[in-house]
Amino acid sequence: MTQRYQAIVDAFREHLPHIKAVSFDVFDTLFLRTLHEPEALFDLLGLKLQVSDFRQQRSAAQHLGFQRMHHEGRHEICLEDIYSSMPHSLSSLAERGNLEQQLEHLVLRVNPEILALLDEARAAGKVVVLTSDMYLPESFFRALAERAGISIDHFLISSACNSTKRDSGELFVQLQQRLGMQPADILHVGDNPLGDVQRAEEKGLRSVHYQAPVFTAPQGRLDALGSINLGLSRYGTYCLEKSPWWQLGWQFGGPILQAFLHWIQQQARLDQVDRILFVSRDGYLMHQLHQSSPGKGLEASYLRGSRVSFTLASLTEQNFLKYVPFLMSGADNITLQDLFSRIGIDLPDEQVLGDLGLSSATPLTKNSAESIKQFLVAMRPSLLKAAQETRKGLYRHLLDLGLRDGMRIAFVDVGWSGTTQQAFQTACEGMFALELTGYYLGLSEHSSKLANSKKIKLRAFTESTGASHAQSQALYRNRAVAELFFSAPHPTTIGYRLSSGPTLQFIEDQERGIDYDISLIVEGINQGISDFAHQSEQLYKDLGQVVAYTGALDNLLQLLDRPSQEQVHLIGKIYNWDAWASSENHHTYFACTGSPSASNIKPDLWPAGWNTLRSSHYGL
Repeated sequence: MTQRYQAIVDAFREHLPHIKAVSFDVFDTLFLRTLHEPEALFDLLGLKLQVSDFRQQRSAAQHLGFQRMHHEGRHEICLEDIYSSMPHSLSSLAERGNLEQQLEHLVLRVNPEILALLDEARAAGKVVVLTSDMYLPESFFRALAERAGISIDHFLISSACNSTKRDSGELFVQLQQRLGMQPADILHVGDNPLGDVQRAEEKGLRSVHYQAPVFTAPQGRLDALGSINLGLSRYGTYCLEKSPWWQLGWQFGGPILQAFLHWIQQQARLDQVDRILFVSRDGYLMHQLHQSSPGKGLEASYLRGSRVSFTLASLTEQNFLKYVPFLMSGADNITLQDLFSRIGIDLPDEQVLGDLGLSSATPLTKNSAESIKQFLVAMRPSLLKAAQETRKGLYRHLLDLGLRDGMRIAFVDVGWSGTTQQAFQTACEGMFALELTGYYLGLSEHSSKLANSKKIKLRAFTESTGASHAQSQALYRNRAVAELFFSAPHPTTIGYRLSSGPTLQFIEDQERGIDYDISLIVEGINQGISDFAHQSEQLYKDLGQVVAYTGALDNLLQLLDRPSQEQVHLIGKIYNWDAWASSENHHTYFACTGSPSASNIKPDLWPAGWNTLRSSHYGL
């Protein structure tokens, strides 16, 4: 429980023994709109009605409604005032406010933080009341509570009572009269400092000021559909019973994976692909989400493999020396044992290594690089034998997936330079004649440059959806953290083993040098993403709209490029996440919150995280 929410709970419990009734504000307190801003509801209604300026016309009508209210000497506006002030044709099209009420019901969700307090009040035998300054009718609030399964004793709605909290607190007087209680017997809980706290206390009631969790939204106005993504993302901050990893998955991973997946499906239709291949491990969750999404009619498979397995499958006597630099890449200060473990090949025994002036613990440094390179060359027969086995296993795997000559394939990977696609394309030569197009979240440089340099065909979500160069570069700079949202409950696949039975075995590379459970992080993040995607899909379906791309990348970059201290403290403590570069000898942190002297410091792993640490001296 956060300090913020603990303070609210403590204040609530301090009052509870001394009161007879609890009044709850509704909007932004007991119920939350899954929209970035409330007025986005009118944009959604405009989309439904195909009236582009509906928000502006709705705002003008509300202004006229207030004028009528004052002219008639009333104290609160009602929905009828607003819609009767519209042009008759528009009011009729909107069913005189009925469609607005329907949309409100669709986007509203119970706030679990306040629901917990309401349940506590109910368990203590207190009278429970909903009190709201709102133009919507009382029937709307009764239906809202019923749909949420919440038992409410009384409803005091300003539109029905012709009085408000915000103006003079008169609605609180009516509340006292309705309940027949002294003011001090009633506690009111709400988010507005004036209407819910000051006015309540002026009328003698007790009050608890509800302050929402901090949510830093990206800058700029979103369209109606983008507002849904951001509103749902914010909703995750209220789910305190969930782990921080679940919240990361919900808030940041959910919107971007859902947008990326829908882009993949749309692009696959345009490209008329025969099969989408979601490449492990990045594609694990997207493949699962695809299977339950509206686009599941597109054939898709989960391809177990990696740049390592595809490169090994490509090794031959002729090209062996060309690939030695790759086998030694990303190997600073890892041991010879690590070097061979990450390609799934056994080392000779220590005596043989000793005769060569090496040991399994020899670190790969500038001084030892040449001797280790020569050792790899000397191990060529063993490496080529393993490569042949890997190639046979990959061929079997692709046959099992139903691939055949002439298929148009969408090769899905998170990013960043097309090297895995290039390795797969090379490995498939002589096996299958495939028309391969890479689908990426983002790239290290423009797709046209990579296509020319690597002789591959590829597309990027960032380019297709209009991301700026600055956004694309921020994503690439901080890509290591982005990859947290594209993981799987199994290690990296680095090879294949054919057995006598029908099952193909996958050789996996375990992360080295860790003493925490990576699977718990992956499970939490993936569950948060899945929960978001399923709720979002249903909401878009209920609204009769398609998933929007807008806002998803901005939302992700809020974490990647502008993280808070708390986010850096949470993510920065993860170390040796990348199995390829991991070693028992050191910890490589995302952003070091441990002892720098005991770590392999790589400020380029998460530049924005390190910048946050440096600027605040947080955790150093």
